[in-house]
Amino acid sequence: MFVRERISGSPSLPASPGSVTRLPLPDQRDLVAAFGGHRCVLDDHPMIAWARALAALHRQRHAEPLSTAGIDCRRAELVAAIDRWVAGLPRRGATTHLCTEPLGATVDRMAAAHVHASHLLHTAEKVSDDRVHAAWYRLALLADEWTDMVTGATRSQAREAK
Repeated sequence: MFVRERISGSPSLPASPGSVTRLPLPDQRDLVAAFGGHRCVLDDHPMIAWARALAALHRQRHAEPLSTAGIDCRRAELVAAIDRWVAGLPRRGATTHLCTEPLGATVDRMAAAHVHASHLLHTAEKVSDDRVHAAWYRLALLADEWTDMVTGATRSQAREAK
C-alpha cells in the first residue's frame, strides 16, 4: 500500500521527524463515499477532502452552466494539488508507475462520473434505464482503474488473470 508522510492537520507542510503520521491512499469505496458526501474510514485524509470538493464542483457545474470557466479553474487547482501531494509519495518498486499516471485527473473523472450517475439515478423515469446502468458501469470502470493504479497492478497483469 502507498503512504504519504505528513504533519497531522496539514498535507501541504513538509514532514518533520517526530510529528509524522502515515496515510494510505484511500481505496475506491472511500472515494465513492466521499463523492456522495458520506463519511468513510479515512475521513480526515486530504484526498477525501479533495474528492468531496471535486464532486461538489461537478454538481455546481451542472447547476450553474454559466459559471463553468471558474468552476473548471478550481477543479484544475484541486487536480494539481492531488498530483503534487502524490508526487511526494515514497517510491518503492510497485509505486514507480504513479509517476506517469495522473491520479488527480483520475479522481476528477471519478467525481464527474459519480455526479452524473447519481443525477441519472434520481431523474430517470426508471432505475432500469440503460443510461443509468451505463453511467454506474462507467464509474465502476474508473474505480477499478483507481484500484489498479494504487495497488500497482498493470493492465497486462489484469488481462493475464482473465
